[in-house]
Amino acid sequence: MKLEDIITVKIGRNLSRGSKKNDLTLLAYSYEDLINDLDGSFLDSQASSYIGNSNHQEGYLSSVGDVVFSFVSSKAGIVSDSNQGKIINQNFAKLVIEHDQLDRRYLCYALNESYSMKKQMAISMQGSTIPKLTPALLKELEIMLPGIEKQRMIGKAYFFLRKRQSLAKKQAELEEQLYLEVLKQLDQL
Repeated sequence: MKLEDIITVKIGRNLSRGSKKNDLTLLAYSYEDLINDLDGSFLDSQASSYIGNSNHQEGYLSSVGDVVFSFVSSKAGIVSDSNQGKIINQNFAKLVIEHDQLDRRYLCYALNESYSMKKQMAISMQGSTIPKLTPALLKELEIMLPGIEKQRMIGKAYFFLRKRQSLAKKQAELEEQLYLEVLKQLDQL
């Protein structure tokens, strides 16, 4: 089944063209925000059990639980509390799920990790000077949907894995800082 059969792709706003005064006070959703959301911020969020669609489906503002896709990195994540209300720019799109048999965490897993999806993306971007997935190419991707319970299990496990990897990386960085500080103090004796 094609993605366009089960999701609506809402492209972000072009921030370089005539901005409204309200837009100047709002922060833009960034690649760093996406990675933080993908690495477990959504699991920490009060709305991690969120089910349903965004209140801002028609707008450019992010809402907790929105599935956001980066055209530049071809990565998908789920907006956490800390990134609610940021402007989605033209490098991103909200993926509004229109099918009740699609879990949004599974959608992120499929777009980010599925061999089949990665292969389709690579083929779609062949010959491009700057490899970047377009909204039209994204809509044409084929996705295989297991049962909803299996999707939930896979999606939940995927986000817990991402969170665990993020925590392990932070732990290694803190250990390095600690050891370097101890060595620095020993060197000063």
